[in-house]
Amino acid sequence: MEDKKITLRLNNKKQTGFGIASFILSITSLILLLCAINLSAFGNRLDNSIVMAIGIIEIIGFITCLIGIVYGFIGEFAKDKIKTYAHIGISSNLFLMIFHVIVIVYGFWG
Repeated sequence: MEDKKITLRLNNKKQTGFGIASFILSITSLILLLCAINLSAFGNRLDNSIVMAIGIIEIIGFITCLIGIVYGFIGEFAKDKIKTYAHIGISSNLFLMIFHVIVIVYGFWG
């Protein structure tokens, strides 16, 4: 007698592509934040090229968060889709944006 596995699917909805893109952008922003913190902690901050690299990385990370938030909201308003990644993307991008702003402000006035 063969055992057939039966899978139960409650709906046929799929994740939004914009929500997944928002989540991926938040991961990218986290990697950029960690790179900037690594450069700040272990790099020679008296060297202007290191300071410029930290600033450029943080600005790119901030812009990545902004784009991730926009994609998350576009994914949030999609019809007949699951919005889990959109929720995660919006919240993580907002959270990471706060840290990018803190590092940028500390870089200017710290």
